[in-house]
Amino acid sequence: MPVQLKLLLATVFWGATPTIGRVLASYEAPVVVVCARFAVAALFLGWFAAAARQFTSVPRRSWWRFAVLGLSGIVLHNALMYKGLETTSATSASIILALIATQVVLLDLCLYRRVPDRLTLAGVVLAFAGTAWVLADGDPGALGAMHFGVGEILIFLSGLSWAVYSVVGRELLDEHSPLLVTTYAVFVGVVMMAPVFALQPAATVAIAGDPRALALIFFLGYGGSALGFLWYYQAVVELGTVGAAVYINLVPLFGVLSAALFLGEATGGAVVMGGALVLAGLMLVNRPWVARVPRQA
Repeated sequence: MPVQLKLLLATVFWGATPTIGRVLASYEAPVVVVCARFAVAALFLGWFAAAARQFTSVPRRSWWRFAVLGLSGIVLHNALMYKGLETTSATSASIILALIATQVVLLDLCLYRRVPDRLTLAGVVLAFAGTAWVLADGDPGALGAMHFGVGEILIFLSGLSWAVYSVVGRELLDEHSPLLVTTYAVFVGVVMMAPVFALQPAATVAIAGDPRALALIFFLGYGGSALGFLWYYQAVVELGTVGAAVYINLVPLFGVLSAALFLGEATGGAVVMGGALVLAGLMLVNRPWVARVPRQA
């Protein structure tokens, strides 16, 4: 399967996550849901790695990087997002998270002095504009009504955590396979979050006894976490960090569509226009018409 298609499917899974989250919100234990989701992902990734015989030791000099991946991409990205959503709207959060590709560009510049070309920068801006257009429902004035408080800062830091996960992960991907890096990162993240199950025993027991909740967590763990995270790192290897991160602008688009499909929420022509802008941005960043070797930035 082409890596672009894998990444597209990953954004479909991630876009459906808020819709599923609304169904699970009745338990009022989002962190328990996140822990359970990644525990499921760890089981599947461990199975994949064992079947591929990729459970190998890594040099001690790499241990801190795996710790950073588990902390940034698994723990902080999700914890900060859910905490931020307590005091900000999903629309504001999605617009801020659409800045992830820009954050990746800035981290690359600060840490590795990598400067993207003008077409790549134009594509990042265009994809962000498309995301904002969808979430503002075609009304630019709606963006001006956004305020920037504690919740928005937490969402921004959540996006920055994912940017760190992308950039630091690329260093490990130069030495190890995407499957091994993803598996170990998720293992580290699950170990860091495991105490949450003991801190919220009532919610843990209630979720474990609900077949529907377990089915939804299974979907989130297998599709949105195990496959989604693995495919994302495969895309980083082939497309570079910026080329992969810009696909995240599709997540709000698929989120709007999934809410319309499964929850009956209204949607309009802004989805078409914004989606076209996002796709145009993806084309500018990745330029599929140009034959090239996998990029490093």
